[in-house]
Amino acid sequence: MSPFIIICASLGYAAESIFGFGGSIITFLLLTQNIPAKEAVSMLPVFALVGSIFIVLSDLKSVNWRVIGRISLFAIPGLILGTLFMGQVPETTFKIFILVIILIYGINLIGGKDPTVPARLRKPLYVVAGFVIGATSLGVFFIPIIGSELGNQRSFRASLGFLWTITALFRVPLYFANGVLTAEGMRISLIAAPFLLGAILIGYFIHRLIPESQYKRYVGAAIFLTAVVNLLRTFL
Repeated sequence: MSPFIIICASLGYAAESIFGFGGSIITFLLLTQNIPAKEAVSMLPVFALVGSIFIVLSDLKSVNWRVIGRISLFAIPGLILGTLFMGQVPETTFKIFILVIILIYGINLIGGKDPTVPARLRKPLYVVAGFVIGATSLGVFFIPIIGSELGNQRSFRASLGFLWTITALFRVPLYFANGVLTAEGMRISLIAAPFLLGAILIGYFIHRLIPESQYKRYVGAAIFLTAVVNLLRTFL
């Protein structure tokens, strides 16, 4: 099982390195072909730490510390509640919940338009986004919020990497506490770390060479189609 997990995580976080997001989504969709959804989600914050720290260090000067600090202040309480919710939801319901979120997100990416979030709604959405990342390890609700505040793509990518690092530092111990993340899951995740770094490095060079706009729709289509397949497999 370890080679399968390593390959899935490497593919996911190569994409994360290119775009600044999408690593957890792609990794989850690949992993759940063979392992339960909660087990897959439990390893995502460990992968996120490896990938996000590299992204932040590779472009530290582009991080908007003020924006991410403000978002984290509101998001962390929601994140803690989300981890408690995750421990209570049945496996099948949990998987369907995640796949529906990913499906909606994939449709948005295919459309090629980034939704804007009015300033008055941002703080409540920080809390909601924190809850979702705590419950599912997916930060998709943060994307339109941060996109509305950070127009520069390099700042967007690096700042997201910093946010994923902060949230992962909370998720790892909380997932241990509620029994979702096991010692074996942690061990496999750490074994995968060097391979992730190699994939992330490749993604970093691709990010420098190719405009992100050419890839977002492709990633959205892949996410959408894989989510549909996973939903069908869940119901059939």
